[in-house]
Amino acid sequence: MLKKMLVFVLVLGLISIPSLAYAQDNKESIQLYVNEKPTNIKLMTKSGTVYVPFREFIQLMGYQADYSVVDREISVKIGKSKFIFLPDDGYISGSGDYYELQRPGIQIDGKFFLPIRYAAWLTKHAVKYDKKSNTAWMVQYGYGQEKEILDLITTYDRAFTVKLLASDHMQRSYLTDSKIAPQVSEIPDRIYNVDITSITYESANQALLYVTYIHNSQVINDQHEVVFRIIKENNQWKILQDRYLSSNTTLPEDIDKSVHTIKENFNEKQQNVLSDLRQYYRAFNQKDFDLTYKYTSPFDIERMNANAVDEWRTWEHITRASFEYGDTTYHMSNERVVFLGENQAVVHATLEWSYISENIEQNHSIYEALIYLDYANGHWNYSYDHDISENEEDPNRMLPEIHFPELN
Repeated sequence: MLKKMLVFVLVLGLISIPSLAYAQDNKESIQLYVNEKPTNIKLMTKSGTVYVPFREFIQLMGYQADYSVVDREISVKIGKSKFIFLPDDGYISGSGDYYELQRPGIQIDGKFFLPIRYAAWLTKHAVKYDKKSNTAWMVQYGYGQEKEILDLITTYDRAFTVKLLASDHMQRSYLTDSKIAPQVSEIPDRIYNVDITSITYESANQALLYVTYIHNSQVINDQHEVVFRIIKENNQWKILQDRYLSSNTTLPEDIDKSVHTIKENFNEKQQNVLSDLRQYYRAFNQKDFDLTYKYTSPFDIERMNANAVDEWRTWEHITRASFEYGDTTYHMSNERVVFLGENQAVVHATLEWSYISENIEQNHSIYEALIYLDYANGHWNYSYDHDISENEEDPNRMLPEIHFPELN
């Protein structure tokens, strides 16, 4: 049976902190702290390896351990996982993998002792030894890291920058931060909440997170879920992997009231918004480059051009190419202004989009959208539209495994 099992060698001696190697010369017992709190557990050393009395340690951690004299094995239940230790050999996990310790546990006066580094790894703790105070410190994975991790995933959603990504992130090599900062939104937020629904520490420096974001504003209620794998680089948490799992958007219940208030108090201004937006789509559908340019947000054009790595990626080149090689049209209906600020407006409408190439319709869709506009140069200008009609959910909720084990 064991021949079919995957074998790992945990080279405890090679990965231990140098100070631990000298603990054998200290005749005094070593004091153990867990999460900055002292314990009554006394550690022992043998041949340069620090050992912990396993049953006492497991019980201190809140887990269960049983010993079978007949089978000479120790069973331990940690969370939902069960491990069976063979003190003379190694241990077999409940998943069927066989792990062989380079330095197996030892028994003294009927007590089973395990190398402290393996005991720490098993219970998801990091460990270090302070020779001067003759003290060993165990810290649970993630202990005291909550704020830094929350700040990381909040910034990811609110003010993304490439600096948040780990050096091994798949997109790190070609993503760049925008050279022009985004505009500050005039649309009032109503609710913003970041909820870490699940976090699993895969090592002291790696964790898997499932995060739900709720962002409700005056014009849209948005809830989306993202799965992250984060790692520590240079003592800072970074995003190694990320993927959207679901997205759900709805209009606020009082959106009709907002439309009525705008019409009642700013009717002429909201009519100008709709008129300028219609002018933009008319110019775009007619492939009128100059008029399309005039009614496109100058801020967006400037930002796109500033980030373009060559002339082929400028707004002007992309727009001219789309006019020359394709026939894309937008037809707007049921339009109404749902937000009206000093320099920003939002229109709710139904958009019918089609793409024709070589006189054959290639794509066609009708969707409900929020269309965002900026005010500049004496009129309103199209910025972008957001499809709110299609909610998405990825049935595959896992990330491809990238694991850097604590012990290797």
